[in-house]
Amino acid sequence: LAEFAAEDPAHAAAYRADPVAHPFPGAEDPTAAAERGTAALRRIAAAHPGGRVLVVAHNSLLRLVLCRLLGIPLADYRRVFPKLRNAAVTELRLDPETGTAGLLSLNVPTGP
Repeated sequence: LAEFAAEDPAHAAAYRADPVAHPFPGAEDPTAAAERGTAALRRIAAAHPGGRVLVVAHNSLLRLVLCRLLGIPLADYRRVFPKLRNAAVTELRLDPETGTAGLLSLNVPTGP
């Protein structure tokens, strides 16, 4: 982000203010990413009713999907979820019948 801000301060400021309306250059559209990730989790939940499944995702995709599932505006993903640790565990409960989601744990470290 520092390099981006040095190269294009106006776009970097717009990205910081609303990363969905002004996405990072060359990155996947955040709305499309949120839809893709949410659809994948819903398919997984439907294929494993009542089961536990490990899904590994990149930080930004996870933050976008959390916003989509929890009813948080996508533009707020960097503010609401400022940082998720690498290899940390976030647990969700998805109900494939109702489409509802519940956040059971967020960003729990897995090591010392």
